[in-house]
Amino acid sequence: TALAKALAEFKPALVGLTAVTMNVDRALALADAVKRLAPGAVTVMGGPHVTFSARETLEACPALDVAVLGEGEQTLVELCRAVAAGNDLDTVRGIAWRSGHEVRFTPRRGFIRDLDRLPMPARHLLPLGRYRALGMPLSMTTSRGCPHACIFCVGRRMVGARVRFRSPALVVDELEQLARLGFHQVNLADDLFTADAPRCAAVCDEVLRRGLQVKWTSFARVDTVTEALLRRMRAAGCTAVSFGIESGNAGILKTIKKRITLDQGVAAVGMCAAAGVTPFASFILGLPGETPD
Repeated sequence: TALAKALAEFKPALVGLTAVTMNVDRALALADAVKRLAPGAVTVMGGPHVTFSARETLEACPALDVAVLGEGEQTLVELCRAVAAGNDLDTVRGIAWRSGHEVRFTPRRGFIRDLDRLPMPARHLLPLGRYRALGMPLSMTTSRGCPHACIFCVGRRMVGARVRFRSPALVVDELEQLARLGFHQVNLADDLFTADAPRCAAVCDEVLRRGLQVKWTSFARVDTVTEALLRRMRAAGCTAVSFGIESGNAGILKTIKKRITLDQGVAAVGMCAAAGVTPFASFILGLPGETPD
């Protein structure tokens, strides 16, 4: 298989996986295959599912050695260094791991305060041509965190309530890099790109200042946009904005602590139409209090 060939050629000391709840079973099956083919490799999983279910996941999958909890950049580097040096893993903050028959946790690691310290993603190490051939967009993030407390969302618990922003210049540096790769679109995958309107506008202004021609999309809340902001985004290349409307029932919106109104949803879609931005709306079926009617 491709996995067996890759493991035989690369001979990794550590194999990393990520998963959300929807695909965690497939990821754990992959960890199991890695352990069969390369028993000496340390298997590590990060992502939302294992962050909130570390003990259960490690107990359910003996092939998984370590869970990285929350933001993983610094944790994974320290973990790799500990594995390479043969050190005890209890020196690495922000993990859960199996020690014999016991699942152990180290103290949680705080959020990365200055996102500008993080290097650009090493996209050159990925087979980007395969994604381009499938007509897929590229993704990037310009911020982390969400100040809202919707009960169904992992965002606030995963990356914090305080929004941390990358500087507009570095954001547009990355956009400029991506524009050269020949993809039709860049998705800004922030939980809430429009969390701070002046900063959102500053990113757009930097795109316009550089004369950058790139099409991009973003996520927003219906109570964080104005027609003026949407027009600025459109001028800077934004083609579509996705809003979480979640439900058409005001009582359910209150139950899930969405803190928006249906009128705001209608108004936001209208503002998008006026600004020339395509609005998308996402809904969740089966929310608490919902009936077949």
